Amino acid sequence: MILKKVTNFKISLFIYLWIIMEFKATYVSWNNIEEWTLKIRNMLVEDNFMPEIIIGIARGGLVPARMISDYLLIKDLLSIKTEHWGLTATMDGKAILAGKLNHNLENKKVLLVDDITDTGESMKIAYEYLKSLNPKEIKTASMLYVNSSSYVPDYYGQGITKDNWAWFVFPWNAYEDTYNLSKKFLDIPRPLDSISQLLRENYNLNVESIDLNAVLKGLVKIGLLKYTNNMFSI
Repeated sequence: MILKKVTNFKISLFIYLWIIMEFKATYVSWNNIEEWTLKIRNMLVEDNFMPEIIIGIARGGLVPARMISDYLLIKDLLSIKTEHWGLTATMDGKAILAGKLNHNLENKKVLLVDDITDTGESMKIAYEYLKSLNPKEIKTASMLYVNSSSYVPDYYGQGITKDNWAWFVFPWNAYEDTYNLSKKFLDIPRPLDSISQLLRENYNLNVESIDLNAVLKGLVKIGLLKYTNNMFSI
């Protein structure tokens, strides 16, 4: 009887922790972004691959593509859009190409850039589309590469094991992801300290890495949150 109670307690604790810690998330700094994109630049130079056109996968690949184009002084910068992820850490389904290029890639050396290759679906569908436009050569680059991905980019800034995977909150989606991660707690008004604690407990989120108060008040300004008596709420 005692053993059964202990076993039931362990199962209940596991279920509780599984529910509480939905998934890990981490804020990424601009220093990280610069480190990873510069590493890609260095790999391109060492590989003697100088693209004539750089294409960022929208939305996540736009900023890294722009940074790499600056490092290499490449002015021909384009974007294509794929749709795969919906709300934060939620996939919409199979990746699809959401738009096409109105640009001639024939006999051009192309670099395709994204922020992270996690499932690999976005990179694969974008690569196959660009290949159909008859470029001379296509190389792919991603700041982060998760080793369980179905696609391995030619260049990447850092490899991530499946066990170390987290939802990476990049600076260009800090407001969107913070809102999606925190809104489930804000059905009742909460002070900043309480929200910080809940984000740590639920997602192991490094909230000290950003100005959370500024982000939440920014969400108040656009009408997504309310702020009354030093409390935030939906």
